[in-house]
Amino acid sequence: ENLNYWERLSKLKLMSLQRRWERYIILMMWKILHNVVPNSCDIQFKTTSRHGAVAVIPPLSRASSIHNQSLYDRSFTVMGPKLWNKVPQTVKAAESFISYQCSLSDILASIPDQPPVAGYSCSWSNSLVDYLPARWSDI
Repeated sequence: ENLNYWERLSKLKLMSLQRRWERYIILMMWKILHNVVPNSCDIQFKTTSRHGAVAVIPPLSRASSIHNQSLYDRSFTVMGPKLWNKVPQTVKAAESFISYQCSLSDILASIPDQPPVAGYSCSWSNSLVDYLPARWSDI
């Protein structure tokens, strides 16, 4: 068949490399929260009644160079909390890792996954950090 990259991903029910990478980061955040792996980055969580466990994004000095800001934005310590905070509270409330993994995969499968690809024009970011649904309950 003559399908483009996005259509092949959809037909084969695969996530793009970017989406798989972000999914992995979110899964690691669950493991950090539940003390399954060491919290070597010292990621902090706070619990709210509305959003459940929310990860705290560490501050960056405004005097930092553009290069350092870019490194900061791509670090696990920043990307992890940003991605974690995008996950609906109902998914984050899962008690076991397997149920969390399944719920997360179901949510991610319902979010458009069209990464930037050479030769294809797109004017959007495919990152979950930039995804803004009207309501998570619509997914």
